[in-house]
Amino acid sequence: MKNKFIRSIARVVPMVLLGLSTFSCSDMLDIAPETTVDEEQAYQNIFDADAAVIGVYGKFMNLAERHVILNELRGDLLNVTANAAGNPDLLQINYHTVLQDNNYANPRPYYEVIINCNDVLRNFDKMVRENKITRIEYNQRYSDIMALRSWVYLQLGIQYGRVPYITDPLAKVGDLTDQSKFQKIEFEVLLDSLINVTEKIPHKDLYPTGSSLLTNIGGFNTEKFFVNKRLVLGDLHLWKGNYTQAATHYRALLETGASDAAKGARYYDQYRVSWQNSFNPEVGFNGTQNAVWNYEWVWDLPFTANTSPANPFIRLFANAGGSYLLKPSQAAIDKWAAETRSDLTPGDTRGGWAVRYQMGQPVVGKYLQNFSAALPFENRGNWFLARASLVHLRFAEAANRGGHSNLAEAFLQRGIKAVFSAPNLPATNPDVTNTQQTFLPAPYNFDAREGTYPFFRGDWYRHIGLRTRAGLQDINFAAQGAQDPLMIRVENAIVHEAALELAFEGHRWQDLLRIARRRQDPAFLANKVYEKFVKANDPRAEEVRARLMDPNNWYLPFKM
Repeated sequence: MKNKFIRSIARVVPMVLLGLSTFSCSDMLDIAPETTVDEEQAYQNIFDADAAVIGVYGKFMNLAERHVILNELRGDLLNVTANAAGNPDLLQINYHTVLQDNNYANPRPYYEVIINCNDVLRNFDKMVRENKITRIEYNQRYSDIMALRSWVYLQLGIQYGRVPYITDPLAKVGDLTDQSKFQKIEFEVLLDSLINVTEKIPHKDLYPTGSSLLTNIGGFNTEKFFVNKRLVLGDLHLWKGNYTQAATHYRALLETGASDAAKGARYYDQYRVSWQNSFNPEVGFNGTQNAVWNYEWVWDLPFTANTSPANPFIRLFANAGGSYLLKPSQAAIDKWAAETRSDLTPGDTRGGWAVRYQMGQPVVGKYLQNFSAALPFENRGNWFLARASLVHLRFAEAANRGGHSNLAEAFLQRGIKAVFSAPNLPATNPDVTNTQQTFLPAPYNFDAREGTYPFFRGDWYRHIGLRTRAGLQDINFAAQGAQDPLMIRVENAIVHEAALELAFEGHRWQDLLRIARRRQDPAFLANKVYEKFVKANDPRAEEVRARLMDPNNWYLPFKM
């Protein structure tokens, strides 16, 4: 933050929130000197604390482009176009031949956010000691920034394997070039440290109603702008192999709406993939914050027109009005085409909105819902970070590895009620007292009962599962044979479903890497990426596969 804040801006936090993606630390310095104050004068009250939070998120927005490129282009669902021939950085990422000077492999932007977080955390400690903010205000903002820092560190571990873990609030980004001061630690050690500090944060829930950081301006509600702490904790434990702890945090997230004592639509529908709330992707990916959007999205940061940082996805993905450097892989397109709907017609409708065609070429449609080449300066868009589908799939992954493959299948396919119903229930007025529920220990104890005589409406009675929501036939695990244990077959299905549901949203490389590490099976990852190049008739397919069979080549070179 360069030890500068703008007191005048800090006192109009709602206006700052409207231009969230513009409010970076560099922008703060582009102000006449008389409107800036030193650090000693900056952290004086709750408005200054809110400005600090927004400043961190402004810096964080700069990670959007590299996050999607590193987590999608390194996987099997995204490929380069002919237009990328003159872009060696993208080609290196695609072919896993990354050199140290690759711009996308530079860890510095991650550490700029981390150093920013460290500075803000230090000043929050000072503010609460001096009674400039209340303990409750401190708990909420401190926890937010700590969780965001842990998320950034998790990404560093995923991409680089071994990284410096810096918590010193006085450290500078430039200090990291001195490896004698900041030794790299292994990913597993990093996970231990992140779990330790993140589990200790005093506030794991969302900002409460009435918080000065929550507002609605210009149609944008800021509730989903901030990192979800339960998601971060679930992911940390999932990577570590603490499956019950991961499932516990994911479930807490999925039941966010459970605070509604009236048990209305939000209680039963928010994040629960319910039959009442079919996700409409045309709405869900254009940033319209209606009920459909609210019940699906967990974390979503908007880019607005004429702001900085600019929406990077137009340049990367648009064929008309952009540079069209990246496109859906043929392997991804074929995955959707190979599915069968419940009415026995071919194809997965999710492919129709994930991939669009411009001038006869496939483009990543999820990021182009609001873009028109006729209005090139109206470059609104979103950085889609997490939604209910992601949490469902990760809960299913944790439940499956925790020994509950049937529950994982329920989340993946037909829903809890269908999977856990007793056989031969009468169609008319069945007594569901002792069925349609899991009868498992927490966090796997779900009640999806729906009955009339006696009357039941279990908390999860509307749950239908991801493939049912997508209108697809079930996967028949029994027909797949017993060459692999059921746990492995279900896990393979979860990874496959994640490709269909979450393509291009920044999760694919993470999923492939996590499973390959867990199984100690390089071929799991290498074969998926190999398929991308085979489907593209790329002669380098075997070369890439051979490189990825060595786990040392799964990580980027670390050079500041």
